Amino acid sequence: MNYKLFIAKRYLFSRKGSKFTSFITYVSIAGVALGVAALIITISIMSGFEKEIKEKVAGLVSHIQIGSFGKEGLHDYDYAMKRLREDIPEITRMSAFVQKEAVLRTPDMVEGILIKGINPETDISTTRNKILEGEFDLHSTDTNISKILIGQKLAEKLGIKVGDKIFVFGINGIPSPLNHPKIRQFRVTGLYETGLRDYDDVIVYTDIQSAQKLFELGQNVTGIEVNIGNIERADTVVNMMKNILGYPYYPKSLFTMYRGLFTWVELQKAPAPVILSLIIIVATFNIISTLLMMVLEKTQSIGILKSLGVSKTGIMSIFIYNGMLIGLTGTLIGITIGLGLSFLEMEFHFFKLPDFYYMSSVPILIDPLMIVLVAVISMSLCFIATVIPSYLASRMDPVKSIRFA
Repeated sequence: MNYKLFIAKRYLFSRKGSKFTSFITYVSIAGVALGVAALIITISIMSGFEKEIKEKVAGLVSHIQIGSFGKEGLHDYDYAMKRLREDIPEITRMSAFVQKEAVLRTPDMVEGILIKGINPETDISTTRNKILEGEFDLHSTDTNISKILIGQKLAEKLGIKVGDKIFVFGINGIPSPLNHPKIRQFRVTGLYETGLRDYDDVIVYTDIQSAQKLFELGQNVTGIEVNIGNIERADTVVNMMKNILGYPYYPKSLFTMYRGLFTWVELQKAPAPVILSLIIIVATFNIISTLLMMVLEKTQSIGILKSLGVSKTGIMSIFIYNGMLIGLTGTLIGITIGLGLSFLEMEFHFFKLPDFYYMSSVPILIDPLMIVLVAVISMSLCFIATVIPSYLASRMDPVKSIRFA
């Protein structure tokens, strides 16, 4: 065994040493452990929030939406979709849709909504997997009555159940005696819930042909939904689409459409690691004080070692090992606590969240690379903290040290 490491372990864990120094040592280890654990838990929660919101938003609205600058919508959209498939291999799925404001009326209430007409065969949203009651069935079998899906919360608010018939008024411009809203009857075939309250309360789904008739669009659509292989490249693909399609097509990514939501996540994620890193920095000051006290306690031992021929570098190495052992022990304990609590939350969901967070419990995403990064940062700070006490120990005069009492 390396004699420097052997002596460092004896200094650090010897039962014959000062009890106060031992207590400070344990405080230093606990400080590093708490800092590392807090940092791991916080990063895991913030990463979980980001992943959960991305998945929910992407599942509801697709990665990219291509709209139109004109009020009449998109006419030759089949050709545009064909060009995009040929020129952008990253595209995995595409589907045209119609989405406009409307008014939903029941026998007792009236509510403003967004009605979205989709092709059930090519729809790329996850709504079909979010059905709570009824079924995902939008295939029209009656020319007078179409089928519709409504959010669970909106249905509860309006007292609507599966099988009920409702009226929807299509708003096409400003209503006037010369511009009457188009009225169409729908039958509710299912209730869905995605977890995004702002959209479950507003968006209702029907087939694209019924939406085109309701808003008198003919064969036009209001947009095209696009999914790509890597969601992080959505903004890059949007720029490619702009160059390919030109006017009147207007592509935008989900990061642009929901900038406020993603900015909120980034604002929460960015400062937390910096702030919590201060806990580890404070812990490293404890390591400095611990090593300084140890240097004072072991002054005679340092003098004896020097008289036996141990170099200044050797003395410095002993106390650097001491600090690194404290840092390593605290870091390992902190990683164990952080990962343990994270896994427990993932399994049992101890902490519940209000509805406006778009999820029912605290989300956790454990990133191995971030764990390694936290460990490296912790050990680096602990190493820096050992330099001054170790240097002071190496500069001691051996004669004065042996005579120190």
